[in-house]
Amino acid sequence: MSSSMVATRPLRTIVGRTARAFCSSGSDGKGDYTFEPFESDKKCRSTKLVAPLLPKSRSEAPHLLETEVGGGMKLMIGASARLSKNRPGNGGFRIWKYPTQKAAAAEAIGLAQGMEVKHLTYNTGYSGAKVVCNVGDNDVEKIDKKRLLDDLNDVLVSLNGKMYTGCDLNSTLDDMAYLSSRSPYILAAIGNDRVDPNHATAHGVVGAIMAMLRPDIAADCSGTHAVFNSDCEIGKDIGGVMKGRRMLVHGCGAVGSVVAQELAAMGAEVLTMDAVKARADVRGCTNITGTPLEKQWWTLQLDALVPCSKSGLITSEMAKELRCTNIVGASNLPFESAEAQNITEGPVPGVRQAGIKFLPEGVTSAGAVIVDSIEQFDQKGFTEANPNELYAFCRQHVFEKATEVLAVNAGRVADGLKSFLEDIHKKYDEEETPTSIGASFSSWKDSTLNLPSTALESSLAQSSVTMSAMSNAQAAQSVNYTRAFSTNHSPKKSAPPRAAPASPNAAKRGLSTAGEQADVVIAGGGIMGLNIAYNLKARDPKLKVVVLEKAAALGNGSSGWSTGFLRAFYSFDETMQLALDGIGAYKNWNDYTGLKEVKAYFTETGALWMLGKQRSDNEVMQKRLKEYGVDSTCLDAKALKEKFPAMSTEAYPELDADGEPTGKEYPPLEALFEHGCGHMDSSSCLEDILEACLRDGVEVRFNTTVSSLLQAGGKATGVALGDGSSISAGVVVNCMGPWFAQLNKSAGIETSTVMLPTRIQVGHINIEAEEHLSLPFTADAHGASGIYFMPRRANKQLVFGSVDHRFESEIVEDPDQLNTMLDNDVQADYLGCLLHRLPTLPARGKVIGFSHMYTVNQDDVHPVIGESSLQGFFLCNGFSGHGFKLAPAVGSLVTQQIFGSESKPTGRLAQFQTGVPLEFMSAKRQPLSLKVKTHFA
Repeated sequence: MSSSMVATRPLRTIVGRTARAFCSSGSDGKGDYTFEPFESDKKCRSTKLVAPLLPKSRSEAPHLLETEVGGGMKLMIGASARLSKNRPGNGGFRIWKYPTQKAAAAEAIGLAQGMEVKHLTYNTGYSGAKVVCNVGDNDVEKIDKKRLLDDLNDVLVSLNGKMYTGCDLNSTLDDMAYLSSRSPYILAAIGNDRVDPNHATAHGVVGAIMAMLRPDIAADCSGTHAVFNSDCEIGKDIGGVMKGRRMLVHGCGAVGSVVAQELAAMGAEVLTMDAVKARADVRGCTNITGTPLEKQWWTLQLDALVPCSKSGLITSEMAKELRCTNIVGASNLPFESAEAQNITEGPVPGVRQAGIKFLPEGVTSAGAVIVDSIEQFDQKGFTEANPNELYAFCRQHVFEKATEVLAVNAGRVADGLKSFLEDIHKKYDEEETPTSIGASFSSWKDSTLNLPSTALESSLAQSSVTMSAMSNAQAAQSVNYTRAFSTNHSPKKSAPPRAAPASPNAAKRGLSTAGEQADVVIAGGGIMGLNIAYNLKARDPKLKVVVLEKAAALGNGSSGWSTGFLRAFYSFDETMQLALDGIGAYKNWNDYTGLKEVKAYFTETGALWMLGKQRSDNEVMQKRLKEYGVDSTCLDAKALKEKFPAMSTEAYPELDADGEPTGKEYPPLEALFEHGCGHMDSSSCLEDILEACLRDGVEVRFNTTVSSLLQAGGKATGVALGDGSSISAGVVVNCMGPWFAQLNKSAGIETSTVMLPTRIQVGHINIEAEEHLSLPFTADAHGASGIYFMPRRANKQLVFGSVDHRFESEIVEDPDQLNTMLDNDVQADYLGCLLHRLPTLPARGKVIGFSHMYTVNQDDVHPVIGESSLQGFFLCNGFSGHGFKLAPAVGSLVTQQIFGSESKPTGRLAQFQTGVPLEFMSAKRQPLSLKVKTHFA
């Protein structure tokens, strides 16, 4: 089917425009900007290397727009051919210091022609173009960036849809956020902040490598060759896809590090190197930076060289000594010259008998432009997409396109690509253009995609399941239905099902002898389920503990969306102790997990509690904290202003229905600053605890739905799975988070308090100033405010959410149908509170937000932890937003409940046990008494 790409497409909506001071009306282009024909320098490297790949009509008539901007700088847009609204230009914004203006112009054209190869190859709906600023005599770091962006915006608006841009060298996502607030001609994952264009590029490169090194795959599986963890056979043995292949990833930045990690997860021997040695420390890879191998890396025997670093990497002299079989990577123009490429693609006596196969970056490094096409032509699909869905789309389509190009019968791959592009170009027509690749995303996803994953996630999911205790038939059944596959570890001999462990609770387990058996089944593989499993195995290594997770990978439930903040301040002493026990594990994460290298680390910020309390109330809390070894400081308005000058100490006014202040007066500010608080990255913690569980023998199965609880004689006897199979177990633990009620209902279990999935909304903005990066976590209830905010220094973000019940009252009827966006009215409310408290915060920028779920206990915002009315069925739900910080201690608590508190652990976890009474949060308790209802607790 053919359709016009642009004529019927509405102007894209800019996320974040509705929020008060973060609004911008945009500007009208004032200049008169025109493209002029450009005469390419025949000696230019890009002209020699890129232009020959293109059809004549797309390479012989390049155009250049050139204009003076402030400070003696020149702004240019290079285009491979004349641009139009029907096929607008697309390419990043590069800011660089060039030796001459002529060199800058040649770079703009050369890069534009390189982009044209990508756009034409993948039918993105765009033409090749590039925005380049030559800073002239200025230093790149010292230019007036805002003025430059305003000038660029004026050009883009005046071109009226003929040019779209995004990030490149020395332009950032913050720059694109600023531009996107002023015009609709920006493509930089604006509508979906979870998507990283660099990762999209990386997954495309992986698809190209698969096509180059595994041409047999295309014949084995139609349609989903590179959609890992799907119904396709390739996903069922991810660790063997590249087994026996040796590769070098040269450059481990945002793209190269992901490529290397994925290839290692697919079984390849991956060598890595980078100008910054630490960046080449990639999971599963061997870092050769600083070793003798690095000195002459081009002489290594390799199945594939994967350049992901600078342009012009391979010189003519290196080309004469190259011993790899293939070159496929992300670098633009990896050869220093056309001569270097010609030498590489030919034989060299005494070195290699045949030329090296080079797949040009116009085919391999296209993930970002594919995502741009989706962002523009399938806005709804892009905004709602899980990042893995977009990455799988890129990986699959680059695989397919690379396979097509490699199949063209030509002497060099580049010659085949030229022939391929000529055929594509013949299909283009000004009046009727084929539908862009981006417009096909949603239909492809709906018809093809099934539980996408990265190679690393798929590998972890597969290696997490050991089937040594199953018969061959059972193992086959598990493969057919749950895609939980056999481990990559050495096989073990089958053993008969284990009897229940000897403990005070053993008598009530009564294991069935039918079907698969386990000692403990944990439903839910989030931070709670994994910590409980980890503690159980530490208490008794002989236990068979099985964790069942319905999602394809880690972090799809509440755990993966947690802000990861850790604090001791709680309303009840028992909760405070549980929190401190959890913090003790997080602050000693290496010791707790027993891992030599962990991904997660603790960042201290402190916590400022502005809760509308009187000084006497804060002094009481200060005394309580001191009793638990936590230091704190009482602050009045003057002391707070001295400590945190960026904060206003004025109360946030109460507003009427029209948004006008009611005049209500509030008492002077009194606050409490808690020392020692901070945050951990929740996703990294999940990866670490999963690795620790797998090491200790816990079986973790992804893509496995628990449909109901099995029971007999008043006791839990196991679980039924969504595929019709079952697992018998004397103990079942419900850690299903927002989905917990489904399992409880299947067994008729009720609790003394009401717990409901509740929608919680969070946003963040980018920050640069030290006065904002050095802020503490702040709970702001001074006046009519009701938000928290916290800086994340590592990624220069200020995260904000709610501590007021007015933001936390939307019950989610169906957790599988959650609206994951940040509502405009909530965003505006948050920002009103935020900008009042931080008046020096820039009043421009992109607001990125999402919503997910807490399981909120409607009676006392405290969890239910303990055995239910059904023997052997334990509940661990209702954490109301503070589950992450408690998880290690809850792991200890539940383990004590299952084994009996008198059973003491030994070894590594002995120091991380909680002493909180086992019945404090039991399923049978009465609601705890709270003066204020909020998940703050």
